[in-house]
Amino acid sequence: MKRHTAQSEFNIDEFDALAAVDIVYGYGNVPRTAVDTVGKSGIKALIHGGTGNGSVADRIVPALQEVRAKGVQVIRSSRVPEGFVLRNAEQPDDKYDWVVAHDLNPQKARILAAVALTKTTDSKELQRIFWQY
Repeated sequence: MKRHTAQSEFNIDEFDALAAVDIVYGYGNVPRTAVDTVGKSGIKALIHGGTGNGSVADRIVPALQEVRAKGVQVIRSSRVPEGFVLRNAEQPDDKYDWVVAHDLNPQKARILAAVALTKTTDSKELQRIFWQY
């Protein structure tokens, strides 16, 4: 069961501002332009809204790796209506130090990332939060 409301570790009264988080959607023949541009904008996390199991096109993987190397959290999500993004199933998330959104669509993943980044920038802790919420 997911945590929420009174069971949450987050308190909106403690927030001065939320972290900057943006979404880049994957699609057929997607160029890396959006990832490169958004990655340079000062964001703290980038949600990749892929197909199926949070699929990432081969041509986008290097761009996401470069963004992550600059300290931006990369969170894989899925833009399809149902299903989960499974860790290390579509991409080697452990190797790339990426987070998976599990059952959250890109829009919900963006909100959770913005809130979670007020408490931590550690990818393992962010993954725990995505599994629990």
